[in-house]
Amino acid sequence: MERIGDLLARDLTKNIEEIIKVDQFDEQTVYTEIKEYVATKNIKDHYRFLLRAIAEAPAEQHEDVGIWISGFFGSGKSSFAKNLGYVLSNPMVMGYSYCDLFKAQLNDEMISDLVDSINKRIPTEVIMFDISKASEVRRGDEKIAEVIYRRLLSYLDYAEDYDIAELEIELEGDGRLDHFTALSMEVNGQEWSKARKGARKINYASTILHKMDPKNFPQADSWANSLRGKRPILTVEVVVERAFELMARRKKGRALFFIIDEVGQYVARSVDRIEDLRAVVEQFGKMSKNRLKSGEAIAPIWIAVTSQEKLEEVVAALDSKKVELAKLQDRFKFRVDLAPADIREIASRRVLAKKDEAEPELRSLFDRCQGQLNLACRLERTSRKSEINESDFVQCYPYLPHFIDISIDIMSGIRLQPGADRHLGGSNRTIIKQAHEMLVNERTRLAERPVGSLVTIDRIFDLVEGNLSTEKRNDVSQIASRVDDETGMVLRTTKAVCLLEFIKDLPRTEANIAACLVDEVGSSSPLSAVRDALKLLEDSQFVHSGDEGWK
Repeated sequence: MERIGDLLARDLTKNIEEIIKVDQFDEQTVYTEIKEYVATKNIKDHYRFLLRAIAEAPAEQHEDVGIWISGFFGSGKSSFAKNLGYVLSNPMVMGYSYCDLFKAQLNDEMISDLVDSINKRIPTEVIMFDISKASEVRRGDEKIAEVIYRRLLSYLDYAEDYDIAELEIELEGDGRLDHFTALSMEVNGQEWSKARKGARKINYASTILHKMDPKNFPQADSWANSLRGKRPILTVEVVVERAFELMARRKKGRALFFIIDEVGQYVARSVDRIEDLRAVVEQFGKMSKNRLKSGEAIAPIWIAVTSQEKLEEVVAALDSKKVELAKLQDRFKFRVDLAPADIREIASRRVLAKKDEAEPELRSLFDRCQGQLNLACRLERTSRKSEINESDFVQCYPYLPHFIDISIDIMSGIRLQPGADRHLGGSNRTIIKQAHEMLVNERTRLAERPVGSLVTIDRIFDLVEGNLSTEKRNDVSQIASRVDDETGMVLRTTKAVCLLEFIKDLPRTEANIAACLVDEVGSSSPLSAVRDALKLLEDSQFVHSGDEGWK
């Protein structure tokens, strides 16, 4: 095998979905996502933990219905949450039961037993949405209870407009809703399902009511006029009560589970929003316990949310004594944090998995060069592990194992730079996508390079450059155009310094910069060339040395 691409089991022409969206319901996409899903030991532990809690909740009758799922951007938190939702609702996907696909992919007996038990005893409706999307939040001061209620109305096929929905709910309770909707075509010339969505929906409804009940609505605009100057008041208590009531009407005998993606972004630095969230989860918990005790519900209504930050980190960022962490933690007793440690395994299994016949070749390469490789790539003045063993080398190649962690930290650092979008644009926001692009992108094309070539930090720069600030990109561009660089090492060193600035615990020493630029297994560290490059850059006043190294 001569090229890196020859070593890999994956068909590199198959694209990788960079971001999993909880509200992406296309069957083919969902099928591909679950078939390519990689569950590490830790991820399986998290599923067992939550599925057991969900399975036991009807009997335990407690108020703990909040689930907080955290993980940095690209960690797989949305995939985790989406899988949980699909397992609970168990739709058919491309002719298969989703639960059967999930159980086959995870291959875990305890998880399979819990899934089967839940599906048999607790048939569940799942409402999933991404609250960070502008379409979900209509006003800046809209409370999360209102967003949840509107999604519930839509899911149960009520109007999303609160006034119209209230009318439908009242008419349905009186047994007159079918008559009302049947009159829509006669009175307004269109089906009610369409009429209730337009700008004239209030007038249409008012006209129908006049036709139905001229005694109480003597004019066509009587009902419309009665609404003027009024704004529906939706308290948390009303929303929670309605959730149980409307489910009993339209999904009788079924449980309800909310999954709300990117709540961390929605509540970020807002005391009011985090308190609203706490109140919603608290009320759902109290009402669930009461309904279970009275036999009016088969299971609690759960609220699972995702966030890039852990719960305590969100509260710490608020810098307010109004929010008590302990109270918030009481509402989210079930917390799952997807650690960066899992991403290396996921990336290596999804993108960097090797053909069986390739592994002996890589083991032989490592055996011949391990001494020189570890010497050249060793990082100094840091607690980061940079020693490479055979197993990790084979698993992660052409990345060095610690380079995957470095890549993750670089993207996390870029995301936190002043003025940066916390949800970066560009095409290489996740390590899984980046690993794929490293192999096939025309700027890097590592799949076409000879076996022995390595991912270097300047190649990572070539993929993530579009996510850097304009100032940093301009600085690198100026250096490229103004500094004499026959060997290319000046530009490579510049790119390395630029990206290493985003990593807090890795000093930008000459040795560390050189260790990140070793481009071939068995090559020595380019330390001398890096020193020369830094001297040239310093003389040209492009870089200087400080306590944390070059910048």
